[in-house]
Amino acid sequence: MKARLCIILLFAFCPIVGAEQISSIPLLETKTTKWTSEEVTFIKNLNKKGSIKIATKKSFSVYWPQQDGSITGFHYCVLKTFADLVKIEIDVKLVPWDLYFFKEGEDIEKVKNDPAYSYEPTLINNVDLYIDGITALPWREKLFDIIKFVPSRQMIVSRKNNIPLNVFNLNNKTCVMVKNTSMEYNLDILQKKDNIVFNYLYTDRFDEMDRIVSEGKADFTVYDSDRAYVALKNYENLTIAMPISDHEIMGWGINKKNTILKNVLEKYIKFALETAILDKYWKISYGVTFIEYLKVLKLR
Repeated sequence: MKARLCIILLFAFCPIVGAEQISSIPLLETKTTKWTSEEVTFIKNLNKKGSIKIATKKSFSVYWPQQDGSITGFHYCVLKTFADLVKIEIDVKLVPWDLYFFKEGEDIEKVKNDPAYSYEPTLINNVDLYIDGITALPWREKLFDIIKFVPSRQMIVSRKNNIPLNVFNLNNKTCVMVKNTSMEYNLDILQKKDNIVFNYLYTDRFDEMDRIVSEGKADFTVYDSDRAYVALKNYENLTIAMPISDHEIMGWGINKKNTILKNVLEKYIKFALETAILDKYWKISYGVTFIEYLKVLKLR
């Protein structure tokens, strides 16, 4: 009799436990977000899996380890809040920038110039996301999808005592740059359009570019408008000179096959914008409010 009573109580208790497990995923409790049944299932499975795997690079505004073991950087912190809401860990793979686009035997330059040519980078099949400020250029969107949410405009950064007043002042100057970036792409367009020539000094690290200009080893560099403010924050002798591009948009890379994860993250980003999560980490990483940043995008 006692054994039978225990079994009855056990079955009566199980649905309650199940309900607690479902409701314990905070992302599913956000009142302003309408999840499809497919998305709910995906989020539950992600919660059970316990982690999301990302590729990223070490950069002040993206992923920046601190001495106390914490991590700062706008992009990482925004994803970390998502991970906390799903109750999962982030599995981080640090990579150089070029690895986002690399596949053995494939030609990245051909991707840029041949509309019919494309491939899947090796890394995009081994992680869930690229967490970085990746500008949505047509050739990149052939390789992987981009979760777009950061408006951008590329800006020339120079020393205050060496400000180019117009694009023709860039003639015969030296620009420090990372290869295969949207900044290099737009600078090449600028050179052809305005018939100007300047030299490239290449580096493998974005966070080297502002330092090299500050030290006078190059005349200028170009950053996306969010990162341009970090350069000013890092070095008092630097300033934003002028924009060189139209408005663009940046975001996170994701495999074209991962459509449900993309939908989930796009809804989360909308929630993060509405609840000031983006504003919070923007201010910490870039030193200006989001509204102040948008004003910079209208600079002419």
